[in-house]
Amino acid sequence: MTTAAGSRRVPFTRGDVWRALTTPVPYCSVCDVSYVFTVLPGAAPAGMLGPGSRFRCVPGRLEGDPPASAVTGEVVEWLPRRRIGTRLELAQETWQTLFELADAGTEATDVTVTVTCEPVGGNRLQHALRSKSVARLVARTVASELTKLPDHIRQLSTERPQDSAVEDEPDGLVLHLRGHVGPSAVEVLRHDDQSEGRVVVAVDVSEVTHIDAVAFSPLLRWAQRVSRAGEPAVVRGDNPYFDEMLGVMGLASTFRRAP
Repeated sequence: MTTAAGSRRVPFTRGDVWRALTTPVPYCSVCDVSYVFTVLPGAAPAGMLGPGSRFRCVPGRLEGDPPASAVTGEVVEWLPRRRIGTRLELAQETWQTLFELADAGTEATDVTVTVTCEPVGGNRLQHALRSKSVARLVARTVASELTKLPDHIRQLSTERPQDSAVEDEPDGLVLHLRGHVGPSAVEVLRHDDQSEGRVVVAVDVSEVTHIDAVAFSPLLRWAQRVSRAGEPAVVRGDNPYFDEMLGVMGLASTFRRAP
């Protein structure tokens, strides 16, 4: 088994780095690799990787289904906004890559990448003959992951979908939050009582990958307003990350969670 590690400080918040590492993209232009993701039921909210998420990857843009020879992978380590590890299964070896994140001030993040290559099959002599070349390849992989990380973050920011949308549903207006949610995404909650008598009755968070702390103030005021009107403040959609944030902010009992 061969392991190498390296670190780099990037001028992005830990939330930005985490989103770049956990938001599935069908095609990564930085790596020129296509991915097909399979998320196990209950493993992660829509639009996010999570523990147990599986994928197949092929070089270039994929047309149709991935071939039988496509490399398979799985998310094997997961600590929200702190660490994520993947494992790739190749014919002759297994590769594991671990990203660890730590705050470096308010607008920077220290990222440590650890790459491990473990041979599958073969004998000790074959492994010994390949050990030096594998060590060089592992070290180059670490350097490459750290070098490409800023471009991955910028790629996500340019391809990020609209972070909110209000949809008119049978029981009233529903605010759908997506991706990185900042205060502007929940601005509609300040004025929903002016929407021709129709108010926001629920907020869907199933596609939230990150929410700024300041975005909770409009959510809290909305919850207080609908509670005074005798209605529950309903938050829909399975999202362990959002539930964790509710706990951190001390707001877990403020909203009624619904599937």
